[in-house]
Amino acid sequence: MIKQGAAVGVSLAALALGSGPALADEHNTGFYLGAALGDFSADLDRPGNLPDAHLDFQNEDADRVFGGWRFNRYLAVQVDWTDFGRGSSGPPLLGISADSDALSPAVIGTLPVGPVELFGKAGVMHYNVRVDNASGRVLDDTGHDPVYGVGVGFTVLKRLNLNAEYERVHMAEFNNANAVWLNASWRF
Repeated sequence: MIKQGAAVGVSLAALALGSGPALADEHNTGFYLGAALGDFSADLDRPGNLPDAHLDFQNEDADRVFGGWRFNRYLAVQVDWTDFGRGSSGPPLLGISADSDALSPAVIGTLPVGPVELFGKAGVMHYNVRVDNASGRVLDDTGHDPVYGVGVGFTVLKRLNLNAEYERVHMAEFNNANAVWLNASWRF
């Protein structure tokens, strides 16, 4: 009985080792760098002396650079530097505008489905938020809160990964903060 169990174990190990090179893809592991263009929107709840109202910010000029390490085709770690850009809201007379940027380490889980990759991301966003009105700076704050994302992508030329991502941002100063990104990364 023990000999049969050992033989089965040795057979399975040999099969796994023999099929390893066939399943391994050199571009599914290692370092990658990328950039993204996005659209960021959020509601800001009455900072400082602004009127008691939700201020709706929309910015189509958000951008990001990122780098990461893929342990295998299913798991990676990534660090993003994001500039959410400058958005404005309210009547022009008030001159209300906000800008924010962030550094976000995250873990990314990927599910390959044929040529497509579905992914989810969870991390912590360390951010700076600045809000100005016509009379000057109303809010200048930093903090850290969770960030989540999901997306779909594919790889071309064996190294260039293209994907679309929806990201939900939890900043203490903003409600309903989210971003949509078009990402491109090169896997070394």
